[in-house]
Amino acid sequence: MRDGHGLSLLLESAGDRSRNDDYVPASRLLLARLRDVEAVVLAVVVPSARLVEPSEDEGAPLGGPVDLADVPDVEELRLRITGAQDRVGLPAGAKKDGNKRQRLQLRLAVPGYGPDSADRLAEYLADPVVAPPLDGGVTLTVDGLLTEIGRLKRHRTPDGRASLHKPLALLWMADRIATGGTRLVAWPEFRRGFGAFLREFAPATSRTTPEYPFWHLGSSRLLWEVHGVAGVPRAADRTAAAGLTRQAAVLLRDEAVRGTVIDLVVNRYLSGDLRVPPRARDVLRPLVGVRIRTVSGQPNMVLAMNSDTVTVGTKQSPEGQPVPLVEVQKGLDLLVGQRSVGVNVEELGYRSAFVGAVLATLPTARVAMNPATIALGGSEVVDPSIDATDAVTQVKIRKEQARLRKLLAGGRDVAPCALCGDEYPIEFLVAAHVKRRAVCADSERHDLLNVAMLACGFGCDILYETGWITVDSTGRVRTAPLNGVPDAFRDRTSALTGRPCRAHHTNSEPYFAWHRTTIFRGSSHQGRRVVGPTGRTSL
Repeated sequence: MRDGHGLSLLLESAGDRSRNDDYVPASRLLLARLRDVEAVVLAVVVPSARLVEPSEDEGAPLGGPVDLADVPDVEELRLRITGAQDRVGLPAGAKKDGNKRQRLQLRLAVPGYGPDSADRLAEYLADPVVAPPLDGGVTLTVDGLLTEIGRLKRHRTPDGRASLHKPLALLWMADRIATGGTRLVAWPEFRRGFGAFLREFAPATSRTTPEYPFWHLGSSRLLWEVHGVAGVPRAADRTAAAGLTRQAAVLLRDEAVRGTVIDLVVNRYLSGDLRVPPRARDVLRPLVGVRIRTVSGQPNMVLAMNSDTVTVGTKQSPEGQPVPLVEVQKGLDLLVGQRSVGVNVEELGYRSAFVGAVLATLPTARVAMNPATIALGGSEVVDPSIDATDAVTQVKIRKEQARLRKLLAGGRDVAPCALCGDEYPIEFLVAAHVKRRAVCADSERHDLLNVAMLACGFGCDILYETGWITVDSTGRVRTAPLNGVPDAFRDRTSALTGRPCRAHHTNSEPYFAWHRTTIFRGSSHQGRRVVGPTGRTSL
């Protein structure tokens, strides 16, 4: 039956005089048929009594929304549902068990069936036929997933800053999927869990409003779904649920895909200042089929993209002309390397107008005229857990290490060391300060994406910490003189020479310069300044 903004299944109670003798087999059969159409049980209600799903403070017998497609044993679920209702209606402290066959209402979300198709769902449950295609029959591929994520529509503040809530919600969900969590989350759990994530990682100026991404991510229909509510949820909407579509969740369970998604989210939306140039293909993929404008306001339509070129339609050539991807990549490299670039043939090539239009779509890009220029703005990422003082306990140090590692790794379980480039599980990486925290100003300590890097515990962290290696102004690892050291030490250290440092970029260079002139054993200035305790113990 139709139930407000969703669907419900009503199962009449069993009792004396042979009333609904088929209660048990009927409930088992209905759950099995609902599983066949990948239904989600949002909540179980005992009409005229109270929710089987209790209040937030009591916990939830069903553990939140139940995705029936992931339930291997329907009978076990049936027993959980009926077992949760036997105390309903009994006075507090009653020793006798209650009725386990009461009238039940299952609030549902069923792919392919909306509130207006309740009769059609009832017909299917009574006489099953082939299930309707999910997601409108569209198959979500990895490229499609990346395109959806790259096209997120975000709210902008009056000063032009784009909200980070949607990208952060996707990172939170990716972490949830990686740790075996369900793809759908009840609103109370989302409000608590993602709300805490927002407070920890969103900029200090952001409001903690988890309700907005919960609802508004639903505009990306292949990526996100919302059930049991018709708008931004309120505290009373306990049975509302939202999360990844089934196809998106299946793709994200693959570690390689999840890593690609995390990289895309971090580089496109969360890097207040791009540290490395993004790939032209990643920037252009979400723009296919989109009209973008040049700095002078002329429309360019991105029609298609293949392995080497992107096809661009203009007023003069609406059918499209090819532009080599390498030209777009050169523009990205210039912009990230120089922090600003002129939109002209000398700097961006013969398709400078289109390349400039692409650069202007980057999240922190700012356009200026006379002359036409695109520059990268910055936004500080603040970890509010770091105190303004140096007096931190070892317990707080360990907590901050974990939080900072998670931020730098983008929520991944495996990440590369910034110095050697090898990938390690996150617990074997140290969130090392490029410039020691003890001598950082407060503003520098909060500049986390620039002043900190991930260094492995297999030598790189301690070698950098003690000054045996550093990073030069070109972003390459340099080693101190290795005269008189053991062979194994020399081999390990010299193997790092010349490697590119993933954490080096324009905004982190001042911190690396401090290390070169203060800590590095190959510097003529080494040892002349008091640097305080090590970065690891003072983090």
